[in-house]
Amino acid sequence: MKKLNIYYYGMLVLACALATMAYLLIMKDVIRPIDPMSQWGQIIQYVVIMDAIITIPFGLYWHKRNCKKWQVSPEQLQNLDDAIKQAYYRSARNRILLVSNAMILGIAASYLVGACDPAHQSMLWIAGISAIGWYFTKPTEKKMFMELQPESY
Repeated sequence: MKKLNIYYYGMLVLACALATMAYLLIMKDVIRPIDPMSQWGQIIQYVVIMDAIITIPFGLYWHKRNCKKWQVSPEQLQNLDDAIKQAYYRSARNRILLVSNAMILGIAASYLVGACDPAHQSMLWIAGISAIGWYFTKPTEKKMFMELQPESY
């Protein structure tokens, strides 16, 4: 689980670092915010929204579908095959990256498009929705056992 925690908390660190960097770049006038109603502003918003609509549900669904292939009885969960563990870790890593990437893009877009103008906070909402999804991807041993256990138990 430590490998997965690196990805899980790494996404949070990346989001915080990006928010800080974007804030400083905007406040120091290194980059100018894009008008949210301009063509480029709308394109950026559409891309972030489409990314969130596609990657959040897909990341959760894909991992659940993969876990169904690897389900074993509770007795076998104690002695999981290394191949199944590695496949589970890869799938869980991809779930973390897919679900939380909209958080990163939403934070960047919120500064780039309107610099967090109170009238245009849609990108912060997208980042918040992704952050909620990201929270549910927290890797734990108990979660792994629950996901790899057949539904009949």
